[in-house]
Amino acid sequence: MDNLDAVINEVGFEIAKILDENLINKLLGVLANDGVYAMWIYALNKIDWNYDEDCEKFRQSKLYKFLEQLDKFPIQINKKIVDENRDNEICELTKEINNLTNELKKDKNNKTKKEEKNKKIKERDDKLNEFFLELSTDLNQLLFFKELLEKALIYARYHAKAMKDE
Repeated sequence: MDNLDAVINEVGFEIAKILDENLINKLLGVLANDGVYAMWIYALNKIDWNYDEDCEKFRQSKLYKFLEQLDKFPIQINKKIVDENRDNEICELTKEINNLTNELKKDKNNKTKKEEKNKKIKERDDKLNEFFLELSTDLNQLLFFKELLEKALIYARYHAKAMKDE
């Protein structure tokens, strides 16, 4: 394994290339004040991304690239943040949701389709949140992840500031 500080530095530098300094500062503030899961929810709301049937487009979003960086941390839980099989499932669920949405446009009163669509949306959201939910079950790993992420975001802030000054 690489030197842990080198990994954190690399992650911080890559985050600075993905996100702007203002967003990095806000993520850091939410993380420090409210914790990892709150930062994740904030990131979902503020970082550019959207579900897509095309997994390659899904993987090109800023949020996905941010998550790829966080996956470099040596966390000892059974889930990874970025997982190709899970990503494919998310894209497939998105396709099914889009099909149900189109069907509902034709028949707005179809309760079965509405319920099925809501169930698929919940299933997709749960898949996206899997890592953070599992991380929260192991306090030691959660605190370790928070510490790593906090340091990486601090490094990212300085990298972003330096890149802006160039």
